[in-house]
Amino acid sequence: MVLRGILFQLLVITIMKYSKGQNSDNSSTEIPLLDNQNMPLVALFDTTKLNEVLRAAIKKTVEDTMNEMIPRIKQAVIDDIGYEPGRENERPAFTASLTPHKNLAGYEVVIFDKIWLNMGGAYDNDTGVFTAPKTGLYSISTTVMSHHNSHLHCYLWKNNERMVLAFGNDFSTGTLNVVMALKKSDTVYVKHASSAETIFGDQRSTFSGYLITE
Repeated sequence: MVLRGILFQLLVITIMKYSKGQNSDNSSTEIPLLDNQNMPLVALFDTTKLNEVLRAAIKKTVEDTMNEMIPRIKQAVIDDIGYEPGRENERPAFTASLTPHKNLAGYEVVIFDKIWLNMGGAYDNDTGVFTAPKTGLYSISTTVMSHHNSHLHCYLWKNNERMVLAFGNDFSTGTLNVVMALKKSDTVYVKHASSAETIFGDQRSTFSGYLITE
């Protein structure tokens, strides 16, 4: 107990010295003590490695605290948005955009190459196709932007069925938002609907969707 008290005094005094701006190169510190006859004594302690000990102790405390907090934070986020890879209650959702300007051939599927969100991995940015992983009601939307002095015609398709049209003209955008009843493995994609036209990239053209309810 006496040794613990001495070490505590050493720690407090050293910290007070550093906080007052004393040189951290000091290799020793004096601690006033009392002997058994209540006579003043002075003990000299080596503090050369005290900084290293304190730094290691603080680092370990921070790491232990973070290791304890991170799982709690992760679980709070999962509980809030209802999502975790591999979980059965995962809610499919995706957003992708087009990076380059592209000259589209007739009836070419538009491949939105830049993925911003792909919960469940149901959107394929190699094909431009979203495949419903669950049966339910989905909200699907797309925005396509035409290039200078040109028209742009793009339809939303479900499986092999052409649905609604998005149209743009001379740097304008065509936007559509629909609610679709999809069965598991149904596909949804955006397909060009005319002769050669140019779609504007630079993240101006987008494709998104998410499961509303099963």
